[in-house]
Amino acid sequence: MRLHFINYRLLPLFSALAASSNSFVDQVAELEAQLNNKSRNEMINDIVKFLTHWLAFHILDEDRRMALTVLSIESGMPLADAKVRAEEQMSSSIDVLIDTVLIMYDSLSSRMLELMQEKIARQRAEEALHINEQRWQFVMESAGDEMWDWDINSGEISHSDCNLPLFDLLSNEQSSSGRLSKIHPDDLAQLKQDLQDHLDGETETFANKHRIVNSDNTCYWVLTRGKVISRDNQGKALRMVGTHVNITEREVANLLFQNSSEGMIVTDVNNNIITINPAFTEITGYSLRDVVGKKPSILKSGRHSHEYYRQMWEDIDRYGRWHGEIWNRKKNGTVYPEWLTINNVYNPDQTVHYRIGLFFDITEKKASEEAVWRQANFDVLTGLPNRQMFYDRFSQEMKAAHRERQKLGLLFIDLDQFKEVNDSLGHSCGDLLLVDVARRLQSSVRESDTVARLSGDEFTVILKNIGAPDIAERIAGDILRKLQQPFVVREEVVYVSGSIGITIYPDDATNREDLLRNADQAMYQAKKNGRNCLAYFTRSMQDAAQHRISIANDLRVALISQQFELAYQPIVELATGKVQKAEALIRWRHPQRGVVNPHEFIGIAEDSGIIHEIGNWVFYESVRQVEAWQKAYKPDLQLSINKSPLQFHVHHETQHRWLAYLKEKGIQAKSIIIEITESLLLDSGESVRKQMDRYAENDVQIALDDFGTGFSSLANLQQFDIDFIKIDQSFINGLTEDSTNLALCKAMVKMAHALDIEVIAEGIEQEEQRDLLHAMGCDYGQGFYFSAPVVVEHFEAFLEQDFQFKN
Repeated sequence: MRLHFINYRLLPLFSALAASSNSFVDQVAELEAQLNNKSRNEMINDIVKFLTHWLAFHILDEDRRMALTVLSIESGMPLADAKVRAEEQMSSSIDVLIDTVLIMYDSLSSRMLELMQEKIARQRAEEALHINEQRWQFVMESAGDEMWDWDINSGEISHSDCNLPLFDLLSNEQSSSGRLSKIHPDDLAQLKQDLQDHLDGETETFANKHRIVNSDNTCYWVLTRGKVISRDNQGKALRMVGTHVNITEREVANLLFQNSSEGMIVTDVNNNIITINPAFTEITGYSLRDVVGKKPSILKSGRHSHEYYRQMWEDIDRYGRWHGEIWNRKKNGTVYPEWLTINNVYNPDQTVHYRIGLFFDITEKKASEEAVWRQANFDVLTGLPNRQMFYDRFSQEMKAAHRERQKLGLLFIDLDQFKEVNDSLGHSCGDLLLVDVARRLQSSVRESDTVARLSGDEFTVILKNIGAPDIAERIAGDILRKLQQPFVVREEVVYVSGSIGITIYPDDATNREDLLRNADQAMYQAKKNGRNCLAYFTRSMQDAAQHRISIANDLRVALISQQFELAYQPIVELATGKVQKAEALIRWRHPQRGVVNPHEFIGIAEDSGIIHEIGNWVFYESVRQVEAWQKAYKPDLQLSINKSPLQFHVHHETQHRWLAYLKEKGIQAKSIIIEITESLLLDSGESVRKQMDRYAENDVQIALDDFGTGFSSLANLQQFDIDFIKIDQSFINGLTEDSTNLALCKAMVKMAHALDIEVIAEGIEQEEQRDLLHAMGCDYGQGFYFSAPVVVEHFEAFLEQDFQFKN
């Protein structure tokens, strides 16, 4: 704004002042025009200089001169005189004063400007520092770090508001136990040492990891870091700042990483290996130096296809994880199986940060599984597929044969004379023989065929694609020839043979069970045909099998319906002709079949297991009958009963019940004679021996039936307490004065008597036979010559008449 004055008398003075004022405005305008051409500091300097100079001249010179002039005019002095007077009063020293003031103003203004600039800079630095401190405090607190500041001289500690305790070395708090509180005693010495080393300037920074003990004696891990930021002229530490953070989770994770038995591998997003744990090195043999920066593909075994890995990575990318069994290669070249799990770890924006692989060697696990699988599916002794594996393969081969419209052959093989070898040489030798048999069977079949061991000395062979009927017969014939060749077992030469049953799919049957049954029946037919031969399954075998099943079912009904009865055949003392004993023989009166002889159903009863119930019924019925006859007729009468070998091997408690029953009835134990077969002696395990001994101890007599037809020897007879031997009727049928059988019978009688064993001859039908036997010293005779087996009433007729057979 321009200045305008109204007092016209003073107009010239005011005009000069106005001009001076207007020059100020002009100068400011000029400075304003220079704003864009000069820096901020330069403009401030120019403005301050201009103001100091203008104010100095304006106040010290123009304004004072004008004031003096005005005062003179107001006293009545004319203007010209007033100006002269004012000029006089403004001595020349004013210029010096003005210059001095200007110099002072310049100096003061410059200093003021510097101070202002310094203040502004300091304010800005403090604001920046405050912002930076807030920022760092936020970062530290977000990371769980506690910040601390230690004035070492005063001992004063300032720290952020955090639940973590400041480490006790700084506050020097003592617990009641006399040690520094909270810090684990095992970590205290190292903590003190690390801190002192840094205070002494021996380390650039301070860092220590230690445990804090809670009030309940649990612990957590902390990491304390710091740095001395101020020292005196002598290097003594004055101030130290740092952080204090709970690293329990990190430490536990590290402990797991370092001590896990599972191998761990961490890769970046590009699948480059970042780190591994010690278990990785232990399993693979590769150290961190070997693998860091490389791809996990260095472990590839070469066993998996490109498609396998493509599918793996597809799952990893799609689901963020993959797990499965994989084969890898160790540093030493060993290929091994491992169970591998891969997981992606993501950034906040869901991009992959890195990947973690965990794995463990499953070599032993697979070996164990393989062992379990082999044990479940293969025979331990021979290494052949066992029954379970055979069933599975047979079913699969039948399906394949059906699809391809091919025929399938099944051989069922049973060794002949194996039991005798096992008994004479021992089970260990028998096992060696079976191993050799398995080898010979495998050498006789084609590579596509399957040889299996079902149990004991039973084997099967599955023959694939037998287009010509003679293939099965040719292979079976080769097996028979190889089995006939002598076996050498522990320097013993052993001879066995085989009986083979053959059935064909789908000619004979279309399901597994029927085919197995067919082959089994054919094998038994081969046995009947004289052994060491083969037999094909026929329809007549199926009919016979159905008959056996029907008989077995009817036997169970027969016991309940009381269809069994006993017939009694006299046993005569040859020297006196008296009936001293009788054999109780079972008969079955079937409601539809009529009377069924024992040889028709005893074998079936043994196979079906019902022989035990039948044998018990025979024993109790015989005891009841002999008790009645002893009371009514002969107190020393004896009844002999047949006991199946199966009754010795199963249901051992039967003997205890029988002996207890004899005591309960109050009759002598020798009233019952138990007849056994020679085969029982050959198969006499420890249990059989104990039962035989117990019978002898309780005065139950034993008779060895069908003597001479089996394999009994003098040694066998000496091992057991045998009371009677019964010469088989096959020796008696052809007995004449000049027959070979006469010498055999004489030998058997002499041998038995030498062992203090009495002899009973079976099947006597002629008087000559009776006479020859009596003459050679045979003790008793039994046969149709004396009487056929009769029912109770007819036998009692003999006893009532005290019937004696003539000599």
